[in-house]
Amino acid sequence: MGLIDPVRPDFRLVANSTDITATILDRLVSLRFTDEAGMASDMLEIVLADHDPLAPIQVPSAGAELELFLGYDGATQRMGLFVFDELELAGDPGEMVIRARAAPYDASKGGKVNLQSQKTRSWPKGTKLSAMVAKIAKEHGLEPAVAASLQAIPLPHIDQADESDLNLLVRIAKKYDAVVKPAGGKLVLAKRGEAKTVGGADLPTITLLPTDRTSWRMVQSKRETAGMVVAYWHAVKQAKRHEVKVGKGEPVRRLRQYYPTQEMALAAARAELSRRERGKVTLSVTLPGRTDLAAEAKLILSGWRPGIPTDWIISRVEHSLDAGGYRCTLEAEQPDSGATPAVEDVAE
Repeated sequence: MGLIDPVRPDFRLVANSTDITATILDRLVSLRFTDEAGMASDMLEIVLADHDPLAPIQVPSAGAELELFLGYDGATQRMGLFVFDELELAGDPGEMVIRARAAPYDASKGGKVNLQSQKTRSWPKGTKLSAMVAKIAKEHGLEPAVAASLQAIPLPHIDQADESDLNLLVRIAKKYDAVVKPAGGKLVLAKRGEAKTVGGADLPTITLLPTDRTSWRMVQSKRETAGMVVAYWHAVKQAKRHEVKVGKGEPVRRLRQYYPTQEMALAAARAELSRRERGKVTLSVTLPGRTDLAAEAKLILSGWRPGIPTDWIISRVEHSLDAGGYRCTLEAEQPDSGATPAVEDVAE
């Protein structure tokens, strides 16, 4: 029986539709791709050796679009599309660090536009959340991608005063326990913890055995007891302030903002209660690189020690490739229990 060649980590990097893998291969020190489930933009960081003064590395052009593919032995999978926005040079020895983000901070070669520019405009009452995302995505050269559970939500009248489109969507998303971010050329609005694609299909479930991991850590904090969340809304016709209570027990968390409708107050209170529930137990795992690991995917731990919960939702994945090989570090939190919390609406 002949010897089996070891599995070799592999990658491809495409810049503005041109494959530049061979160009940077002998200069590559490391690359890191971070996939976030929160509001932070996914980021790609590439470290190159720039040690030869006779052959310095060419500085990337502003707004270059980079596509990353990761895998093994030539079988690579597309991990995302990023817009170059930060350059770092250091020495000695010479080093170049290229950083690119899924959220465009400048006009890109592919027509994507800065999401940070401030605007002043109004959104009429009744605008569907999906319609708002579609309009903003089109303005920035992105494709809209909104989770099915969020598409039909009607919004109250909203004033966008000297505020960026991204900040506007972030503050609205927080009220519905959702996340919004550019990813892969799309403007994504997804329900946190649903473990679904924006099209409504289930994300793949990842099962990890004890033999799959390199190291792990679980933290259980009693300080993060969910308790009760109180939100306020104003009934205009009755000229009364109402408070909506979601959950029960201590501690009590009161949201400072006043909401125009009971629906919005209830959504905000439920979102905060869900966030507190998820924060009670967290998990981190380091393991050999896997391209199927993605933020928001379901994670099942099979055969681990007693006392470790089985079901999790991945909140963050960091893919790293360097001289030590391809590895991943993931963070996960407990999924929502699915139980309907107690709700009380009291007029003051």
